[in-house]
Amino acid sequence: MSTTEKLGFTLSYDYLQPSLCRDLIVLLDDTKFTHLFIPETWGYDAFTQIASMSRYTSKLILGTGIVNLFSRSPATLGQTAASLHELTEGRFILGLGLSGPIVIQDWHGFDYYQPNPMQRTREYLEVLRLIFSGERVNYNSGKLISLKGFKIRSFETPLGIPLYLAAMGFKNIQLASELADGWFPIWTSFTEIPSQKQHLEQGMAKRDPTLPKKEFEIAPYILTCASNTEKAKYLIKRHLTYYIAGMGTFYFNIAKRFGFEDEAKKIRAAFQAGDRELATKLVSDEMLKRVTVVGTPEYVVSRYDEFRRRGTTIPVVMLPYNCPPGLAMDTINAFQ
Repeated sequence: MSTTEKLGFTLSYDYLQPSLCRDLIVLLDDTKFTHLFIPETWGYDAFTQIASMSRYTSKLILGTGIVNLFSRSPATLGQTAASLHELTEGRFILGLGLSGPIVIQDWHGFDYYQPNPMQRTREYLEVLRLIFSGERVNYNSGKLISLKGFKIRSFETPLGIPLYLAAMGFKNIQLASELADGWFPIWTSFTEIPSQKQHLEQGMAKRDPTLPKKEFEIAPYILTCASNTEKAKYLIKRHLTYYIAGMGTFYFNIAKRFGFEDEAKKIRAAFQAGDRELATKLVSDEMLKRVTVVGTPEYVVSRYDEFRRRGTTIPVVMLPYNCPPGLAMDTINAFQ
């Protein structure tokens, strides 16, 4: 790996004890990793985690990966992002996304579909751009948001905070390249990034020429274990199973899009029947090969190089749930 290549990692207090996260961050800070992304579910909030984790790194670029577009107003997101941008001395990325209907409706209490989710995404991104400019925000062109007369205070502006968008559908991918600075695909395959080139180009064609002139980043989360053991494969399969079968239809549809429709249906049927072990066993080695990276350290590094050759700019290492500390260390050390 050259010194100019970017490499991400994802951590959360929800999945690893804070003390272990601290140890991993200290380790990451002295490696070739360049970015650390913090997800948010229904436990620890991402912004507090980033403030906490920033104490243990002087090099890593820290980002939310992701926070949803429902539970905070654009102004609140802008203020929080500006605060972390200052705290990290400019090493902050605001990663945003829609999340999914189950989380938004049953946890946050909002109607996911009203207004149209893409309309919400567009308005949030447009308003955040205005906030970060430091100019007075007058926004009345939307269906959801109307702001008047205020501008962000206390910070030196303009704020060069990159915006990354998590997107799975083709229209949302276009929106990412039109309005954001980067795209988070959740999972990917070796054919997925090249196949989205036309959608990214369509969004780029609509991009405001006054937006920052910088490389558009593609940062997929890649389920990864640097181990060729059956235990590592099982952890990866179990993680895939939960998302495909237990997290609504979005991830199920992604598995179908990658060519695993029959397999995804069988996994979901077994999971919903209460047999999670059978559902895990139904994840094929071919799905592991196409959608995840698990194997020897040499194999893991070679697969990441292949992702880069196919268009990924910041591959992000995502450990499976309940990954043992030793396996986490081995995976990090694979990239030394």
